[in-house]
Amino acid sequence: MSPAMLVVAFVAAVNPFRARGSVPESDSGRARMVPLIIGALLTVGSVGLLAWWSDPVLRSLAITPETFKIAVGFVAVLTGGYAFAVAVPAAEPELAGWRAGVWPVWYPRLFGPEVMVLALTTGTGNGVAGSAGAAALAAAVVVVLAPVRRPVPRRVLVWIGRIAAAALVVVGIWLTIDGIRDV
Repeated sequence: MSPAMLVVAFVAAVNPFRARGSVPESDSGRARMVPLIIGALLTVGSVGLLAWWSDPVLRSLAITPETFKIAVGFVAVLTGGYAFAVAVPAAEPELAGWRAGVWPVWYPRLFGPEVMVLALTTGTGNGVAGSAGAAALAAAVVVVLAPVRRPVPRRVLVWIGRIAAAALVVVGIWLTIDGIRDV
């Protein structure tokens, strides 16, 4: 996967625009920075860890990287379609204080199943640095979007999140086709 496609894939999978609409906010309507930064750092670290473990994980599952890439394509298409249809994630109860960076910011908002499997498949082809770097760019977009306030900008984020969800569907189709060609 080219570096540009890798960044597009992680930005579409993390979907910072959709995630920003549901992260913990202060009374002013801005995202709380500490949980957001904690969630972003945990996401980058988790992607790096999964990319590092990708070969042993796939070997233990007795699955080739090419076949797994096909499965990741299906996961990306399904989660992208769901994110397109359900533009705003359901409200999750959040932990108090900085722990909100773990739940709901890190998981399930930024580090969902589509990001997990994408990290495993890109770890085998692009390595730890490429995967973690692309995830860092996606997580940085979430932090940059923190000052956005409601309600009008939120509508804009919802529609940009839908575009990112559609991009995830395209990435999923591309991964499936690329995996089939590699087999």
